Amino acid sequence: MNNISWLYFSFTLPAKNQAGRMRVWRRLGGLGAVIARGALYVLPRRDGLREQLVWLAKEVEDLGGEALLLESGAPANLESPDLEELFTKARDADWLAIEEEVLPLMDRLRGAGGEAPDALTPQAQAQALRKIARRAEALAAVDYFPGPRGPRVRTLLNELAALAAPGAPAPAHGVPLRDPADFRGLEWVTRENPYVDRLASFWLVRRFVDPGARLRFAPEDQPCPPSPGTARFDMDQAEFTHTGPLTTFETLCAAFSLEARVPALLREIIRAIDLDLEAGPPEALGVKRVLDGLCRLPGDDFERMRRASDLFDALLAATETPKGE
Repeated sequence: MNNISWLYFSFTLPAKNQAGRMRVWRRLGGLGAVIARGALYVLPRRDGLREQLVWLAKEVEDLGGEALLLESGAPANLESPDLEELFTKARDADWLAIEEEVLPLMDRLRGAGGEAPDALTPQAQAQALRKIARRAEALAAVDYFPGPRGPRVRTLLNELAALAAPGAPAPAHGVPLRDPADFRGLEWVTRENPYVDRLASFWLVRRFVDPGARLRFAPEDQPCPPSPGTARFDMDQAEFTHTGPLTTFETLCAAFSLEARVPALLREIIRAIDLDLEAGPPEALGVKRVLDGLCRLPGDDFERMRRASDLFDALLAATETPKGE
């Protein structure tokens, strides 16, 4: 992981502009930034984060301040593993805060200590669960280097959901279950220059969710807010993107309950290529070389998507268990 590229952000605002300073702090916190040294904030180089910081720098300047955004490797006196540990510790503390809220609620629903279960109304249970689930979902989106506490809390959330609604299926990895019917007829939006996660994700949508789904590529340097009739994926603050340890492809599989239809080997290949995992399945290296060659062929992003879709169709056929076996 020593080859990670990092984004560094620092800013100053006039002393009297306390409200503006608080707003910038909240924005940085919402992106999951941590302080590397002094007033220097850092984030891993990820799709969408750089553009968010560019816009934040402009906002600082509009408020009469100054901002500096740099992209580089780890500082000479601070290795990448040290930076990763800063993120892991910060997020584990955030997960602990959610855990400390979940456990008492679970005790109330179970009737811990020999007492009768707390008579929370179904509406109150659903409201409490939605509130905690939203916090967990937002936290998972910025848990860039997951530690052990995040998975534990997501397991507790699944148990809490089962207690609040016995018999209801618990969402996998904290990903809310979605009805495919609600996502048909939409335009799916992602960033330009797609690679494995974006290519595989839209192939998945076309194959299993909406064969008539339309695609649009948004420029990297322009904001892409939510809008009616669209579903954003594999970009910052998208409806479908990395969730905790899951890639966007895996998030979509979980959201639409496609794990039984998309072979585990295919999911592992996509994951290994997207996250550059050395311990991935041996097939991943060959698929990556083919995909890299495909991306070097002439043509625009739509042509790349068409070619990649043929590749993923072939991979699906190759990794499926033949009928009758």
